[in-house]
Amino acid sequence: MVSRRFAFLWIWMAVLLLPAVPRVAHADSAWEYIGTWDGVRVSRKNVAGSDVLAFRGEIVAPIHIGKVMAAFLDRSQRRFWVDRFSDQKTLETISPLSEIYWIRFGLPFPITDRDYVFRADGSNDLAHHVFTAKIKSVTDGRKGPDDCCVRAVAYGTFYRFEALPGTEKTKMQVEVHTDPKGAIPDWLVNIIQKKWPSKTLGGLIRHASRGGAPVHPDYANWHVVAPPPAPAPAPLPAPAAPVK
Repeated sequence: MVSRRFAFLWIWMAVLLLPAVPRVAHADSAWEYIGTWDGVRVSRKNVAGSDVLAFRGEIVAPIHIGKVMAAFLDRSQRRFWVDRFSDQKTLETISPLSEIYWIRFGLPFPITDRDYVFRADGSNDLAHHVFTAKIKSVTDGRKGPDDCCVRAVAYGTFYRFEALPGTEKTKMQVEVHTDPKGAIPDWLVNIIQKKWPSKTLGGLIRHASRGGAPVHPDYANWHVVAPPPAPAPAPLPAPAAPVK
């Protein structure tokens, strides 16, 4: 732990000595594969008007989607799988799948902790057994900037979980485009964030796979293959014409 803190200290000192780099507005680009960590395939892309890259992680995990959803939707479970989780507070529960909340991320000294105020909106595609969630930063008077942290901005975070039929496997995807703000230069942000998708999905999979992990009842049957529809009954023959 001490050696890691010294490493971050040296990185931070080097950052402070670097000259400022002018911002360049990038055009949107296609996703570019950059590596696989913990089984999660990670890609990145430029976003128009930003020097902070967007990142995507994808994996097919051998886990029932009901276990994934039980961990993902339970706000009290975030501290077990969200990377660098420090604290949180629910500001408003809009529905079982939507909320506004504050979350704090602990960072190693001498970097100041970051916090966000998020609105998260989830939805179920019952026909295709897919859950999606869209999360982005919002301004909320119930939780203004805090002296504990630098208020960061998430332009968009997207989760997608798909139950693969006839198996207990789940296709999982996360995308993130966020700016931690503060004095960290964009190039260093991009280096730090490239493994965020693998840490996030990996942490969720490990926590949801633990012994005794529950299955969310709303998703318990999502892997079941629906039987084919019964064939339509054959039409009855037309009555014979009467003999005259």
